[in-house]
Amino acid sequence: MNTSQLLIASDLLDRYTEGERNFQGANLVKANLSRVNLNRANLSGALLKKANLTEIKLIRANLSNVDLTKANLAKAKLVDTNFSKSRLMQAILIGADLSGAILSAANLSGADLSDACLISSSLINAELLSGTKLRSANLTAATLSRANLTEADFSQATLTRAILTQAELSAASFKEAILIGAYLSRANLSKANLSGADLTEADLRYANLAGANLKGTNLEGADLSEANLTGANLSKANLQGAELSKANLQGAKLTHANLSGTNLLKANLCQANLAKANLFQAGLLLACLKQANLNKANLKGANLIGANLQGANLVTAYREEAIMPNGSKCEEN
Repeated sequence: MNTSQLLIASDLLDRYTEGERNFQGANLVKANLSRVNLNRANLSGALLKKANLTEIKLIRANLSNVDLTKANLAKAKLVDTNFSKSRLMQAILIGADLSGAILSAANLSGADLSDACLISSSLINAELLSGTKLRSANLTAATLSRANLTEADFSQATLTRAILTQAELSAASFKEAILIGAYLSRANLSKANLSGADLTEADLRYANLAGANLKGTNLEGADLSEANLTGANLSKANLQGAELSKANLQGAKLTHANLSGTNLLKANLCQANLAKANLFQAGLLLACLKQANLNKANLKGANLIGANLQGANLVTAYREEAIMPNGSKCEEN
């Protein structure tokens, strides 16, 4: 079908009912296809700009390289649908079911995917720039590696076991999102808002979290080896049993943070604010704590062998049974 040929929605439905499935390149700009069934249809290369596709069924359909700019797909059934390289800028996908959908290299800038279901979907190299809304969306086990998600809104979204390796997430919002077991290694999360998020057992190795807001975030058992957390806000964060070896926490705010049992081998905590932090039995071997604020911090049983404490405030820190840089053990505070 020639892309310049305008196909009336009623004609398309008649032909679909007769068994035709190939509507490649169809011109359906502003078409009204609300609540119709087009499962397994081939609409690759079609023009569906500003089309009304609310509650449409396009299960296992081919919509690759389709123009869906400003189209309304609210509550659409799009399970296992192929949207690779499609243009979905400012499209409405509120409450849509995109389970298993392929959105690789698709442009979703400014799209509204609030409450959408994207379980096991693929968004590799997708564009979800400023204005894209994924609030309360379900992205369990979704693949977003290398996707551009700058300033995207994932507030209260579920991203359990989601793959976001090397994703561009600077200034994105993950406020109160669930990222249990998520893969975020080498992701750029600089200045991202992760306050109140659950990152239990998440993989954040080599991630860039400079200036990120992690206030009250649950990072229990997370792997932050060699992550960049310079200037990050980790006040009241739960880092119990986390891996922070060689992490850069220079100037980070860790007041009231729980770092009990955390491995901070060779970590950079210079000028970090650890006032009232819980470092019970934390591993601080060879860590840099120059000019760090440890006012009223709990260092009971912590291992500080080889640590640099030059200019650190330890006067009011609780140090019973802590092993000091020279290997001596504090018997009393």
